[in-house]
Amino acid sequence: MEDQNQISSTTPSADDLRKLTQEYMEESSDLLENNEAEASWGVEDILDLTGGAADALLRHQSPSRPLPADTVNQSVTPISFSNPEPFAMPEETPTASTGKPTETEQQQGEKKQTKEIATAVVEDKPEAPKPESSAKVPSSLVSSSGFSMVDLLYWRDIKKTGAVFGASLFFLLSLTVCSIVSVFSYLTLALLSVSITFRIYKGILQAIQKSDEGHPFKAYLDSDVAVSEEVVHKYSDVALGHVNCALKELRHLFLVEDLVDSLKFAVLMWILTYVGALFNGLTLIILALISLFSIPVIYERHQAQIDHYLALVNNQVKDIVAKIQAKVPGLKRKTE
Repeated sequence: MEDQNQISSTTPSADDLRKLTQEYMEESSDLLENNEAEASWGVEDILDLTGGAADALLRHQSPSRPLPADTVNQSVTPISFSNPEPFAMPEETPTASTGKPTETEQQQGEKKQTKEIATAVVEDKPEAPKPESSAKVPSSLVSSSGFSMVDLLYWRDIKKTGAVFGASLFFLLSLTVCSIVSVFSYLTLALLSVSITFRIYKGILQAIQKSDEGHPFKAYLDSDVAVSEEVVHKYSDVALGHVNCALKELRHLFLVEDLVDSLKFAVLMWILTYVGALFNGLTLIILALISLFSIPVIYERHQAQIDHYLALVNNQVKDIVAKIQAKVPGLKRKTE
């Protein structure tokens, strides 16, 4: 009896057996996490290890105190060793051989996408609206410096436009008082007086300061003022095209190719006879110059109202012309 009691006291109970099983599971998981060599163990090895421990405990318990099968099944809770909990295996570092992008490649891709988005935002940023001219600028009216005739007429640069307009108006007003020969002579003398005075002034100043700055107009003397052949050909071609177009139109009007157009031209010339009686040619040129530098700006600011009234006048003129053509025989245009 003492031997049996001593054996029964050392025999582990069902709770102890469950604890031992958990300890074996924890030890095996620690071995898998800390040792890479043991990471290759499979689930079957773990099951064999835990199953062998359980069989050893059962064999130790069976000779000391044999119990019926039913009592054992009732007192001991059955333990399942079929599917243990999955272990967290260390993640493999993706390399170029696996075909998966590495962390550095992913970071580089994210940075590249961020830069592309920033660039797209900057490009999509709306620019400040630029003043648009009412007509498309022909390439022949754009100078080599990028400043076009349209910009000059619309006063985009007030200094340049003011200088051109003032000099032209002064020249035309001078022609109303003096002849063109006198005006040309006086303007030439004025320019020579300014340049000679400035040249003498700079020479005296250099002599007093004992400096060697050289000629005051050296920058202008070294610049190239020759007209290239390309510019000559370009503007000569443009002028030739306008001359040919004018000759064809005059032939069309004077040879009465279209009776309506010839009559319109005759009425225009008849009106100009009254205009010539009131103004001379120089006055008309001055009025044309003032209109050239003022009408585009006025039209740009009041375009909607001007277009409305021009459309009304145009419709009235068309109605009058249509009535005249309907009443007078032979004035209808020929159908092409």
